[in-house]
Amino acid sequence: MSAEELQQSCVRVWDDRRGPSDPLRMNAYDALIVVSGAPRMNNSVKPDSAGLSAAAWMLLAPGASQALTDQAEVVRRWSRAGLLRHAPTGERKALDPDRLIQEALRDGWRVYAVSVFHLEVIAVERCWSQGNGMKAVVDTALTSTDRLLSDVELVKQMGADPALRRVARAAVRALYSLGLDLGIAIVAIDGDGRTAALDVRQVPPFCEADGSIWANAVGRFQSMYATTLAAAPGQPYKHILIGADPEFVLVKPNGRIASADRFFGVGGGAGADALLIGQRLTYPIGELRPDPAVTPDELAANVRRQLIRADAKVDDDSLRWAAGAMPIGGIALGGHIHLSGVPLTSRLLRQLDRYVALPIAMIESDSGRRPRYGMLGDYRQQSHGGFEYRTLPSWLVSPAAAKAAFALTLLCAHDSWSLRVPPLLPERVEEAFYRGDRRVLVQQLDGIAAELAVAPSFSAYARWIEPLFAAVRQGTVWDAAADFRRKWRVGPYAT
Repeated sequence: MSAEELQQSCVRVWDDRRGPSDPLRMNAYDALIVVSGAPRMNNSVKPDSAGLSAAAWMLLAPGASQALTDQAEVVRRWSRAGLLRHAPTGERKALDPDRLIQEALRDGWRVYAVSVFHLEVIAVERCWSQGNGMKAVVDTALTSTDRLLSDVELVKQMGADPALRRVARAAVRALYSLGLDLGIAIVAIDGDGRTAALDVRQVPPFCEADGSIWANAVGRFQSMYATTLAAAPGQPYKHILIGADPEFVLVKPNGRIASADRFFGVGGGAGADALLIGQRLTYPIGELRPDPAVTPDELAANVRRQLIRADAKVDDDSLRWAAGAMPIGGIALGGHIHLSGVPLTSRLLRQLDRYVALPIAMIESDSGRRPRYGMLGDYRQQSHGGFEYRTLPSWLVSPAAAKAAFALTLLCAHDSWSLRVPPLLPERVEEAFYRGDRRVLVQQLDGIAAELAVAPSFSAYARWIEPLFAAVRQGTVWDAAADFRRKWRVGPYAT
């Protein structure tokens, strides 16, 4: 990417409500925020089969013509992502937002209107019931600003209020699961902290210079975007680190779990992880916290080093060390991967879903943790400035799968500007992911492999990725019932 191209790249807001506009002159690395209508582009930018530009990165709002508008599909996607209060029934195959809001308030749930811009919560407002005036009250809440929390107040309250953080996460997930990047999510939360999505609404009209929360968010995004473009193809990121915190359990001969806190402390490179059972905090799960690394082999070596240390702390040879997605009923295990040195974008998050989560799901043998855990696009910001991708199950069950997951993640991070970025997985594929239907998922492998094969960094990571693809084609699945220390050559299996 030349300096001239970098200077020409921009962030544009397309909103038909602001009147007609000249056809956009877009470059390969422009970002287009589509609030409403359909952008009219010049002939140099050709749309792909999904109606989206093959060149520009489009961020969609509910009013955009490419955005998901099928209400029955909204219900299905939210149901798969665990975002509904109740399982959809025959009479609730489509949303009736006003009814859902009234029912939630009637049942004692708190309801919030949460403004979201590109994975960032920029405003939160409580919605109140006033009898039959509910709809008017909620609509007023979505357009007024006098009762919205300021940026400083919002950060302060979210830091102090776990319920508000849950509401914020649910709002971001509600939009992300529909292929949207900005909008107002109506989210409810009950006294036990359970959240549900009720509706998604269009953003109010704004222009880039009006000082509104939306205009300010565009400004922050534009600054991030300009910085991020420095790592466009031909100028890769130089300081990406990859880390992880995979989970495991220790299983007694009778099939029950030996609590990890019997052997490990809570902190450190090998420790016990918390699990809330009812109102009681327990520590039954083991977790490895290896040092971050630059390559898949280096991170795998760090994982093994922590596994050796963990094994030395357990003096019970009768225990089986188990990993995977849910090797023991009711205990879901994660294989979270951390990235730093690369910004978190919805573009990268959707690529991780397609190019990392789907291939790993093709070799899972125990996918029962979804959708409560391991939903698509699950992430968490980290204090070190990076982020944690939380969708994957515990790949400790297979060192080869672990290295493939690391390599695919790094490839996505380095080549985010080159890889395709579909805003939504096809429904059939998404459903297969949540159901653990490998037969359907495997049908996606050839397309995924072809897209990755032309990525600039593929040759650097192929030696870790191709064994995974070969295993998928052979119908291999990992063995979550085996002691995973054998494949890592640790403890009684060391050679």
